Amino acid sequence: MFDVHAKTFDDLGFNKSRMNACGYSLGATFSPNWMDWPMLYTGNPYVIEPGNVFFMHMILMDSDNELAMNLGETYLVTENANERLGKQKLDLVIL
Repeated sequence: MFDVHAKTFDDLGFNKSRMNACGYSLGATFSPNWMDWPMLYTGNPYVIEPGNVFFMHMILMDSDNELAMNLGETYLVTENANERLGKQKLDLVIL
């Protein structure tokens, strides 16, 4: 999954701005860590299965200008499709 994410960002010219992971599993965890294994990164051998919950994120960092952008959403993996768990509307601009 990460490789498709990275290729998309790289093809759009954001290879220097993207992170080396695009999400992580959510479950029972304790501070100071808010995420569970596995993270989604290249070469991770974990097989995603129905019942897994992942916070998927797209983070772009512009270190030269000290700027960052992050879009994220939580999904439940099901047998047939992914179920978006967020309840907020996805539109950012109302025309």
